[in-house]
Amino acid sequence: MLELSIPSSVYSPSDDTGMLAQDALETVLPNSSVLEIGTGSGAVILSLAATKNKFTKLIAVDIEPAAVEAAKKNAAANKISSVKFVISNLFDSLPTNSKFDFILFNPPYLPTADLDKVKGSLNSALSGGPDGLKTVRKFLADAGQHLSSGGKILMIVSSLQPKDKLEELLQKHHFTYRSLSSKSFFFEKLEVWELSSV
Repeated sequence: MLELSIPSSVYSPSDDTGMLAQDALETVLPNSSVLEIGTGSGAVILSLAATKNKFTKLIAVDIEPAAVEAAKKNAAANKISSVKFVISNLFDSLPTNSKFDFILFNPPYLPTADLDKVKGSLNSALSGGPDGLKTVRKFLADAGQHLSSGGKILMIVSSLQPKDKLEELLQKHHFTYRSLSSKSFFFEKLEVWELSSV
């Protein structure tokens, strides 16, 4: 088990984090390169790094400096030095030619009107815009150019997001998907989708 310290300004690992971490552990192959977008406390990428598997590259980014700082501290607390943490809005701070075998993403997926937004840095981890797909749209527009040939994306999807719009987006950016796992709650259903380039 990882030892995680999470300040109040950073998204605390929840069911979605656990699902993504579990599916990543079962899906990500040894000797592959891995990028996690929106790492938060670092729980998902550090779960991978803590295994006996060797990876060619482990990079985790977050738009919030506080999250990157927390993830670095959590890596140090667990004696993990194989992950590089970077402040980045999605792919913006990465070299344009960087490619990965696996990209992990737990996006802000809650549909939120302006009045619903939480104050401070946590908003970037929660607010998905009016339909819950605001950040996903930007992500899918650029994800393909950072995916190795045959690479996979593991992404959290919520039933609160309009599935027809999401499927249209995937089609537009030439991705197919399959559901790896799901968990139902009284107000929503969460899934981990594996996306592949067509």
